[in-house]
Parts: sequence; structure tokens; C-alpha cells
Amino acid sequence: MKKILTTGCSFTHAPNSWANYLKETYDLVNVAEGGAGNEMNLRNASLEVLTESYSHVIAQISGINRFEIIYDEKMESKNNYILPKEYYTWIKSTGDQRWWRGLEQNNFDLFRTSKHISDRLDSYIKYTHSDVQQILRTLMNIVFLQKLCKEKNINCLFFCWKNEFAIYEKQINESAELTNWWDQIDWSTFWFYGAMGGLAEWGIANGFTGALHEDKMNVPAKGWHDVDGQKIMIGHPSTDCHWNFAKKVIKPWIES
Repeated sequence: MKKILTTGCSFTHAPNSWANYLKETYDLVNVAEGGAGNEMNLRNASLEVLTESYSHVIAQISGINRFEIIYDEKMESKNNYILPKEYYTWIKSTGDQRWWRGLEQNNFDLFRTSKHISDRLDSYIKYTHSDVQQILRTLMNIVFLQKLCKEKNINCLFFCWKNEFAIYEKQINESAELTNWWDQIDWSTFWFYGAMGGLAEWGIANGFTGALHEDKMNVPAKGWHDVDGQKIMIGHPSTDCHWNFAKKVIKPWIES
């Protein structure tokens, strides 16, 4: 019996995602967190692998710049990006500060909470945030999950939401420490579209678009925009894109 574990950001967490489509066929547990970064998503998957039995693990890599912080008080909120625990709270960075600031202006119920959080995220970004640290956390967590899967004889597959690694290629190549961690990754477990593309690039190349309701750039909405003659997906993949990705990329890997 195939038992599948999936993790990632909203590209995997969304109700219409490729992962949730697979639930129709497989015994599947999805620990993805919308708005979360790689450290949280890969850590969640690693804990599942340490405590439960799975035949396959599929991990979608999100934005390397996404971080998380812990607030040492329990904070009750209706906001999905605030995760209260027993006596502390995990806070996802999600998109950017404009998102949090927008809540302050447009949602009275979340005003006090969002301002409370956004002020702390501002401080984190100003004084603490580091690209090198974010890259390091992503690479280390990939290596750790891969080694866990190998130790437990679990098939694992990694892929990116988009061509994420290209953004940080120069910084990785110029750092011996980052390069050493990069070289520890088993790249045979990665699926890329083209050189290092991900789900978004695959979708555009195969005639799909981003979710039209998220396209605020075009009238009428197209789900993509042009950058130097190249189509770039806007927002999250459409439902058709998710379902076809599951059928044409993920299911064949599982069955093989």
C-alpha cells in the first residue's frame, strides 16, 4: 500500500492543489503550510518521517526568502499565517510586509493582531534577515530530509514552485560553505522543468496559466505576464494546471 507524504507552501496546501488531487487515489497526508517557508515545511515533513511510516515523500520547495519567527506568547487569531502553540506562536512571513500592512487597513477584526506582527517582522527584516542564512536553512533541511528518507528506505521527490534556485545561484557559488551544503544534496531526487524550472514554468510551457482571479495586471485576466519575451505565471497555478501536473508528472513518478 502506497502511503504518500507531501509538503510545501500554498502551491501544495491549496484545496485545488496537485497534492489534494492525489488524495483521490492514494493514502496521502499533506503537511504543507500556505505562506510558510522551506524551513517550516521541510521540518514538518521530517517530523512525520521520524514518527510515522510512509512509502513516498514529495516536497515542494518554496521561496528561499520566506522565513519564520517565534513569539513567546500564545496569540489567538483568525489569521491562517499565525499558528498558536501551547505557550508560544509561530509566525509565517507569507508574501511581504505590504500583505500584513494591508490587513491593518482593510480588515478591522485583524487590525490589532496584524499590526502586532508586522511591527515585529519589520524589525526582523531590518536587523536580522540574511539571504545567506535563508539559503543555508533551505539547503540543510533538504539534506536532512533526504537522509531521513534514505535511512528509512522511503522514495522521495523534490521540486520547486518556480525557478527559485536561479535567484541565489551567484551567492551560492561565491560561498564555500553554501557550496558545500549544495554539494551534499542528492540532485537525483529532484524534478526540474528544463534547467531548474518548477511547477510554474511547467504550467506555462504546457499551455496552462495562473489562477485568473489573482491576475490584477491584465484586463481581461490572462494568468501570466511577459518579461523580456518570456511568459511568467501570475499567482498560483490554475486548477487545470495542478491536476495535470499531478497526472502527468507526480503520478507517473509514484507508479514507477
